[in-house]
Amino acid sequence: MRIAACISIAALAAACASDPQTPAVFASAETEPVKSLDDAADDPAIWVNPADPSASRIFGTDKRAGLYVYDLSGAVLQFLPVGELNNVDLRQNVKIGGWTGDIAAASNRTDNSVTLFVVEDGVVEETGSFPSMIEEPYGLCMGVWGGDVFAFVAHKTGDLVAYRIAGPGGGRQAARLKLESQLEGCVFDDETGVLYIGEEMRGVWKTEFDGASFAAPALIDEVAGPSGVKADVEGLALYKTGEGRGYLLASSQGNNSYAVYRREGDNEFVARFSVAAGETIDGSEETDGIEATSASLGDGYPAGVFIAQDGYNAPRGSAQNFKIVDWREIEALIEAEEDAAARSD
Repeated sequence: MRIAACISIAALAAACASDPQTPAVFASAETEPVKSLDDAADDPAIWVNPADPSASRIFGTDKRAGLYVYDLSGAVLQFLPVGELNNVDLRQNVKIGGWTGDIAAASNRTDNSVTLFVVEDGVVEETGSFPSMIEEPYGLCMGVWGGDVFAFVAHKTGDLVAYRIAGPGGGRQAARLKLESQLEGCVFDDETGVLYIGEEMRGVWKTEFDGASFAAPALIDEVAGPSGVKADVEGLALYKTGEGRGYLLASSQGNNSYAVYRREGDNEFVARFSVAAGETIDGSEETDGIEATSASLGDGYPAGVFIAQDGYNAPRGSAQNFKIVDWREIEALIEAEEDAAARSD
């Protein structure tokens, strides 16, 4: 996360506000703040409860202290003080050797490792770790391809390393990719074998992954291009609406907004939106990690949610947290943008 020049909510509004022309949605809930102050909260993930979707969980990293587990109202259910976790991701109902279950992974800068967790009935337990081959593991996402489970770890050096998870307590290197400058956000599409990567000062990339190597990466969108994405490019997320269809989302940190692309084809740019302050919940600014799911999370979120880390949580002086947006708000915004574009053609 970049260190902003804003030192108060008033200064933030004056100097770091989103483009007023960017359409806005509003958060319907927010998590309790992390305990660490300053730049601490970073990346969310979502665990969907198959027995009771309304009892699903939100994971959120505190990159100074560990991992939070929240319910959908944003209340803290667990805190695991396992180190300086930067990014977190998970996969459910996977099989690794003779083990089957739900597994999460997080980049841990305390000991330069990837920390692994299992999730049972919404309860998270640390189960082991394996070393990062490059110092200071930064971004992280998970994926399933060819029957194997992978953790993709991104670095400030521009390196991205794929590790094949060997079980709830270990992993080994499978492939490596190099881009020119600092990476963090990534997301893997388990259906297509495509990994999306955020190069913070350059843009959003995609590359095919076959379990042993990466194809030559292709640039989807570039910082300062027509879409309006502004550095840093941070978190990435997928919202799936069907086989190969849906949306790719990216955090455009430099203008406090989120870009939406089509999941299919050449990942056409669709829209950009912000999360604005509502009557009782503030908006999100300087966002690092994001997450989205199209799974129904009960009556409150029948079309799923979008979650964004908030770098400037109100009231002034509060620690950072995560904002929860009903996906139906974003879907309505996308439809309005597409209707407007069709009328202008």
